[in-house]
Amino acid sequence: MHINPDSRLQQLPPEIQAYARQVVDVLYNTLHEQLIGVYLVGSAALGGFLLGRSDIDIQGICERPLSQQEKEYLTALLAHPSIACPTRGCEFVLYRRENVINPSLSGAFEINLNSGPQMPYHVTYDPKEESSHWFILDRAIAREHGISVWGPQAHDLFGAIERSQLLEAILVSLRWHIEHDGVGYSSVLNACRGWRYAQEHQWTSKRDAAAWAKAQGADHDLITQALALRAGTTETPLDQNKVKQFIRRIIEVVVQQAE
Repeated sequence: MHINPDSRLQQLPPEIQAYARQVVDVLYNTLHEQLIGVYLVGSAALGGFLLGRSDIDIQGICERPLSQQEKEYLTALLAHPSIACPTRGCEFVLYRRENVINPSLSGAFEINLNSGPQMPYHVTYDPKEESSHWFILDRAIAREHGISVWGPQAHDLFGAIERSQLLEAILVSLRWHIEHDGVGYSSVLNACRGWRYAQEHQWTSKRDAAAWAKAQGADHDLITQALALRAGTTETPLDQNKVKQFIRRIIEVVVQQAE
């Protein structure tokens, strides 16, 4: 098996390196030459990963569509605790190569699996069952920052997604957070990241986006509290009205950029 890991992999906690390689082993032993690449995305790739607090995000790429039996077989092998996840949980997505080289605006996945010691188990095999914005944004981040655990560099495999499409996906994400996660710290921090992308066309970690947002004059106390909740250093909940007001202001900015 040919492994050509990105040197950034060595900067991550040993537990995450070992876990990522276990995922590669399972995928390769099942898919063999049909496996094209495996990539770390999310906070592991952008920076700011907190072992035990952050999710680990992994994207696999395969050559051909899988049968339902193959999908279920792989899911059983990959899901926690079949492979023990060393952090809060793993968000794993498997795509076909054609859907990342020529980016689809649907979810376009073969498998979408969430599992872990502190993460509710969730699996879907039909992209129509999920909002596509999550996958569009994740693939865009993978193109710019994905860490190759196995296979070619991410930028050589993930095709570019148009900025207008990314801004629309950010808007869908912001509105989703208002409706479904009005008091969660991720709502505030994801909003900061979307805001920075809209203004500067740059993907950064939640931590760096939060610092940037503070420098723009955003609600310092709200962002600081969201960061503390993410780090587990406070349990004081966020003010729902302040969170929604904060996100609505960012929606206005993103809409202006989209126009």
